Amino acid sequence: MFGKTIKTIIAIFFIPVAIGTTKAFFESLDNLSIFNVNTFLIIGGFFTYPVVHILFPKPMYIYALGHETVHVLATWLSGGKVTSFHIGEAGGSVTTTKTNLFIRLSPYFVPIHAIFLFLIYWILYKFFNFSGFFNEFIFLVGFTMSFHIFMTIEVMKMSQPDMVKTGYLFSVFLIYVANIFVLTGVLSFIFGNISFIAFLKNTFLFSKNIYLNIFDKLGT
Repeated sequence: MFGKTIKTIIAIFFIPVAIGTTKAFFESLDNLSIFNVNTFLIIGGFFTYPVVHILFPKPMYIYALGHETVHVLATWLSGGKVTSFHIGEAGGSVTTTKTNLFIRLSPYFVPIHAIFLFLIYWILYKFFNFSGFFNEFIFLVGFTMSFHIFMTIEVMKMSQPDMVKTGYLFSVFLIYVANIFVLTGVLSFIFGNISFIAFLKNTFLFSKNIYLNIFDKLGT
């Protein structure tokens, strides 16, 4: 209980970071040209998924498979072992020999389906000259990133043991900020005029300015 309280206080203290990160993200988007074909395709893919999300049954099995797979990968990276793995229509579960913050929360900010898409495209491009389908790839990047974000929001509406153990507000803060970092990283990989380093610098500067403004007001 004491640990969760501390994490809640930390989350509140770091709200300016979330605001600074958001501002830096939109600052990065200013570098995109709406007349660029790739911009049109990735935006088209991103806004196509919400239509699918609303009109059709939620692809919970596909999401749960990716979600639990990230739990497994995070466990292995942390030196732990997986003792059970279950996926069903209502969700999934993984039992591991160890747990930590990274293992619990990584599925909420690691877009595993988009990562698999990148991997599959790279293999096809490298060994089968798949370059002719680059436009379709960009569209699917937007689609899978949107799928990750909307389905993450969907499952976060439920009582998630991962988030309850970590502290709900603290988890929401980390997940939100981490997803913006990941999304900016993906965009910087596709669009040369988006700099991830510039995004990091702006996040720091914007967050620092918010803190300074708060301290100035508290001092008056």
